[in-house]
Amino acid sequence: MAKKKMDLSMNNILTCIAYAIIGILFLTMKSGMIGVMMTIIGVLFMVMGVIDIFKGKDFAKGIGEIVIGVVVLLLGWLITDLVLLIFGILLAIKGAMDLFKNLKNGLGAMLSPLVTLVIGILLIVSKWALTDVICIIVGIVFLVNAVMALFGKRLKK
Repeated sequence: MAKKKMDLSMNNILTCIAYAIIGILFLTMKSGMIGVMMTIIGVLFMVMGVIDIFKGKDFAKGIGEIVIGVVVLLLGWLITDLVLLIFGILLAIKGAMDLFKNLKNGLGAMLSPLVTLVIGILLIVSKWALTDVICIIVGIVFLVNAVMALFGKRLKK
């Protein structure tokens, strides 16, 4: 069998660099990366709104985009905090209900509801610590994707 040459296109390299940067940011900033993403999203909405207004496309749509951008910038953390709290409460309730439903089915059937209950309680009590762990996992996934984007064609037979 002849060895295949590694075909690195500019797209593969740029994708690799983007994934690696995002992964490193998630690993180093953890839950702080959520604030960065909210800021970027808020600014992008505001820029899209200004562009829509000045191009004369749709004045109402442009104003709406600007308002959404401002809301994300000013109330992003409050919204995130409330969503995490509500999600934690819902997960804890779901975990507890499933746990009681599966009491008779043995330890294997109780494992998933128990994990759901613990994650729900952690989101209620210590949401930012759990968010840090999730961000670390997301950072690792992005770094693995960076390697796969760079060497993906070479790894395939």
